[in-house]
Amino acid sequence: MAAGKLIERVTFRSPVSVSDGQGGMVDGWNDEFTYRAGYQRLRGSEAVQAARLAGRQPTVITVRSSADSRRVDTDWSIVDTRTGETFNIRSREITPDRQYVQFLAESGVAV
Repeated sequence: MAAGKLIERVTFRSPVSVSDGQGGMVDGWNDEFTYRAGYQRLRGSEAVQAARLAGRQPTVITVRSSADSRRVDTDWSIVDTRTGETFNIRSREITPDRQYVQFLAESGVAV
């Protein structure tokens, strides 16, 4: 993917548990960093079509490779800063040329 195709802006969030002040814990998200990204909405295969019928949209989100983007794991989430759309990360892959990190993510699922 060419750098000119990274036209979206996304924030990566890590899971955190914080005290609720009464002896319990509350799960939430911590915004870690914001990057330029490119989306590729998946279409075509039977599994993808079934996911779309169920209200989920599989998407490949591509960002430049960095120390931050390489530490993101599947328990993190991604938020589109323009639309507020939230994605759950299903898998992470570094491209063979090591310039980009690609995340297979799904929107429309519980975060």
